[in-house]
Amino acid sequence: MGDMEIYEGAASEDKWTYMLDFRNRCAVVDEDGRPRKTKTYAEFLIQTAMKILNTERFQYVIYSADIGVEKSEWPGWEDVEIKRDMEEALTAHPEIERAEVLSMEREAHEVHVKIHLVGLAGTAEMEEVIGL
Repeated sequence: MGDMEIYEGAASEDKWTYMLDFRNRCAVVDEDGRPRKTKTYAEFLIQTAMKILNTERFQYVIYSADIGVEKSEWPGWEDVEIKRDMEEALTAHPEIERAEVLSMEREAHEVHVKIHLVGLAGTAEMEEVIGL
């Protein structure tokens, strides 16, 4: 049985992913220097959302057209279009049932967002900075 089959069959509350520091573009490691896994379902949802929001749609052939956002287009878009792009990209993930951008503020080459996520096994609220 491959890793994907194991992951797909796992109960939502048991799912995990590796932690990434998106601002510094590196893996988060534990005290032993090993890559850190998410410990809670809320952490899993936030890390999944951050991976989606930091992936440019259509840029990587390994991802389907549903994965990622169109960040390269955001500078010319209205805020409502950016929010829609984020929410659509997030809810395209099978684990995320609903995503609502509660607030968004542009600042230089960054977008500060507060997003409420509803997953299959719980909810999370995230406040993050997405680099453009």
